[in-house]
Amino acid sequence: MTITPPTSPRWTVSDSTRASIDAVFAGFTNTTPGVAMAIYRGGEIAYANGYGMSNLEHNVPITPSSIFHVASISKQFTAMCIALLQDDGLLDVDDPVQKYIPELPTYEYPITIRHLIHHASGIRDHWMLLDLSGWREDDLVTMADCYDLVRRQQELNFTPNDRFMYSNAGYMLLAMIVEKVSGKSLREFAHERIFAPLGMTRTHFHDDHSEIVPGRTQAYKPRTGGGYRVSIPQFDVVGTTSLQTTVEDFAKWNAIFESPTICSAEMLAQAQTPGTFNSGEPMAYGWGLFLEEWCGQRRVWHSGSNHGYRAYYFRLPNLDFGITVFANLSTVAPDQLAARVARIVLGDLLQEDSDAEISTTEHSDIVMVDPAAMVGVYLADNPTDNEPPLHVQLDEEDSELIMPFGRESVSLPLADDGRFQLWSGFGSCWAMEIDDSGIVQKICVQLPATRETYSRLDTSSARRNITSFAGTYYAPELDISIQLVEDATSGRLSWRQRKQEDRSVVLLDTNTLGMGSLDASIRLEFSFDENDMPTEFRFSADRVKNLLFVRQ
Repeated sequence: MTITPPTSPRWTVSDSTRASIDAVFAGFTNTTPGVAMAIYRGGEIAYANGYGMSNLEHNVPITPSSIFHVASISKQFTAMCIALLQDDGLLDVDDPVQKYIPELPTYEYPITIRHLIHHASGIRDHWMLLDLSGWREDDLVTMADCYDLVRRQQELNFTPNDRFMYSNAGYMLLAMIVEKVSGKSLREFAHERIFAPLGMTRTHFHDDHSEIVPGRTQAYKPRTGGGYRVSIPQFDVVGTTSLQTTVEDFAKWNAIFESPTICSAEMLAQAQTPGTFNSGEPMAYGWGLFLEEWCGQRRVWHSGSNHGYRAYYFRLPNLDFGITVFANLSTVAPDQLAARVARIVLGDLLQEDSDAEISTTEHSDIVMVDPAAMVGVYLADNPTDNEPPLHVQLDEEDSELIMPFGRESVSLPLADDGRFQLWSGFGSCWAMEIDDSGIVQKICVQLPATRETYSRLDTSSARRNITSFAGTYYAPELDISIQLVEDATSGRLSWRQRKQEDRSVVLLDTNTLGMGSLDASIRLEFSFDENDMPTEFRFSADRVKNLLFVRQ
């Protein structure tokens, strides 16, 4: 793809364009949660509006000044704090992390601050570790809780800087480094050096879950049977998340990339420069920002997702175009909404995109299929190391297909072109291959940055009885025990741990079990003694690899 060279902007937001933009959000009304949206140009807001309700209980509408939790969009601000401290001469991003956090283990390979910034450290993700330790989504989680789990980890997911693997723990550690070096909390430092100078008066790092924030939106998830339920974060974790802001305030942040005020132009260029792997290959990530090509343009972006909040921000630097879409409903795909608005505004300035987003409107024809035709376990055709299986289940109570996606579970509506729309993810397209008997044999999943094909697993050739894996297993790096429990009636195996519902386990091959929980797809690789009895297994999911469990 050829990148369009820098050009003077040739776009405006006319009255007719505004009407077309508003039509994109017509599904958000005075009875639903919704979104705030803003388009930026020349350091100013070209158009902003709110759609739907900020608070359903009190009939408060969303406006451009409504405050949203924007989750991982926070990371670019944490990275900027680190850059400012380096510019002050108080740290070097190539310093080892243990220089500032000496309580961390000394791993086989050194980890630097730069590795944390680029998600190339290999440090296991604390959200997955919390899930695995029995924490529920609505439990109160603090920085100390996350750090305690991270510092217990004696192994890494991979050799630092060999690969990219998104790790929220890395940015949690960056927040700790800001505090250690500056003597101020991340909230205080970011306020003094970023938010106050820029006039972002309705923006802060939210480090106290009990704090009252006037003008903040309530967040929601759909309730089974209709309506909505409240879903807001219950954690005091910053750095990796917890920025609260508005689409109006965000205009002031977006403007600094064109007219630096709080830092040098060189620092901003660094933030938008890809990291480099040990191999010399470039990453698709800078300092808290993804970097990619889209529709013939360079796109700088990040998304955010916690509980019922969804957020998306992207810039097209060569067109002086920026957009934010912040939502307070878990089933909104803000990246798709932002892309649709960009196409309306920019028109022919954008090239056709081979992986164009699927419309999120509800006007597509829906066809009836037998959900049982898709239920099963699928393995990646070109897996990375210990990649977990794709486990599609059937919720018999609600007659919906359920697919684990990150820390969420989602239903999969099928459109008449054979594609699924992953409503609570970020713009995922699904395609299937179906055999003559109507059974799905392959699933292709297109995410914004990757595409993977999964083939149905045939477990009929596995020679080991699944019940032989039953027993109690202990994870020393988590200090927890789990049980693999046999159901005497069905002969099936389940994963059991405290504070969690049992999760079904399936046999992938002679030495491997797979688990399709509602939180993540998981792979368990077993070792055996001379009597062919399991002695331990290594747990691998999307952001935690090779975590040891020893049989008791």
